[in-house]
Amino acid sequence: MITIIMATFNGQEYIEEQLRSIKEQTYKEWKLVVRDDGSKDKTVDILKKFAAETEQEVVIKVNEKPSGSAKKNFAHLLKDVQTDQYVMFADQDDVWKNDKLEVTYKAMLNAEKKYGNETPLLVHGDVEVIDENGNVLSESMFGLSHIDADSGLSKLIIQNHVTGCTMMCNKRLSEGIVNHLSDDKVIMHDYFAALYASVFGKITVIKRPLLSYRQHGDNSVGAKDNNNIYYLIKRLGDGRKSYKEAMRKSEEQVAFFLELYKDKMTGEKLEGKYRLMNGYAGLGSRSKLYRIMFYKKNNVWKKGTIRKIMQVIWG
Repeated sequence: MITIIMATFNGQEYIEEQLRSIKEQTYKEWKLVVRDDGSKDKTVDILKKFAAETEQEVVIKVNEKPSGSAKKNFAHLLKDVQTDQYVMFADQDDVWKNDKLEVTYKAMLNAEKKYGNETPLLVHGDVEVIDENGNVLSESMFGLSHIDADSGLSKLIIQNHVTGCTMMCNKRLSEGIVNHLSDDKVIMHDYFAALYASVFGKITVIKRPLLSYRQHGDNSVGAKDNNNIYYLIKRLGDGRKSYKEAMRKSEEQVAFFLELYKDKMTGEKLEGKYRLMNGYAGLGSRSKLYRIMFYKKNNVWKKGTIRKIMQVIWG
């Protein structure tokens, strides 16, 4: 049985198409748990109608007090289902390929066969990017955003490459992160899950689109071509302060990770990973030359030429 968790908020425009794509999955052994964050539109009514018409179990929860963010809403959801064996994350405005569950579950079972089911495991994949009307903008976010999905911890600490809406976690991974996702030092739930899996477990990448990711004005995270000249101009316009703030947040997230898991890393003899993360977490107090040397020595570089240039200039 696979548990799908979905965080919703004012999603009436697109959610019916997403729910239909879940209902039409080739793999049928699933349940859906939804938390609505205080929608003012018909989102909850649409969900209730779907639950009444669907054979699989659909649980709808409405937050008495809005969490205020997708990250915190997903944190609540993961607590709801933390004892479940396999958890998949769903956004309200995407459209799943009809074999997304089947393909992802098969990859998870293969990972468990290879690494054991006591290992924290994360499976994720690519997406195609569509506009608000469903027109394909890019056949691959990996390609569009120049994402190296196979990159290891040295790249992950500085730049997340796991798209949460494609993600499946096993129980061991959920247990490891469930009590910490709502903390302000966590940038996003998928980013923190990826860090935990990279340090203590394994990450499996499916190199094909698992869903259509809808790019529109209201979604909080977008697909970007980070080698595009217009992206460079925008980032340069945002300026050094904005870039440094983003770097500070990533360093704080890594420091928070070490605060939580230092003893576990020591117990599992992960000294190399600890040294890398500890060095990165302390970069804010170091000189610019030291930071650049650290990036070079440890291969801690963002993906994309433009981002590397900004990392050297401002990082």
